[in-house]
Amino acid sequence: MDGKRREKYLQARYRRELERYLNRVVGFVMDETFSGSGYDAMVERVGRKLEEVQKTKLSSDFFERLEEFVHTSRQLAGAGLESDEIRAKILYEANQIRKSKRKKSYSRKERGRRHEEEDG
Repeated sequence: MDGKRREKYLQARYRRELERYLNRVVGFVMDETFSGSGYDAMVERVGRKLEEVQKTKLSSDFFERLEEFVHTSRQLAGAGLESDEIRAKILYEANQIRKSKRKKSYSRKERGRRHEEEDG
């Protein structure tokens, strides 16, 4: 594999794993049987999978926010907070990340609509 293709492959793999991390953590936190001690073990387990993937430079704001989420979720794992506090912080951060992703696609759709209205 030549250099550019390999770099794109590694970036795609890292991006997928970041999204999987977010989905796994949020899914675990949303579970009714969620507990703080179980959260610590789950973050460690899911974090190992993320560490197996080679970290690459990402230029997207969305993926940079995902990297920050990984860091924040790992800090919460060792903080000894109550499960409700952990749940609230994780869900807030995840919603902000997902909102930023949707905002970009939403603005593109709106821009296209405005041009159609001006022309017609």
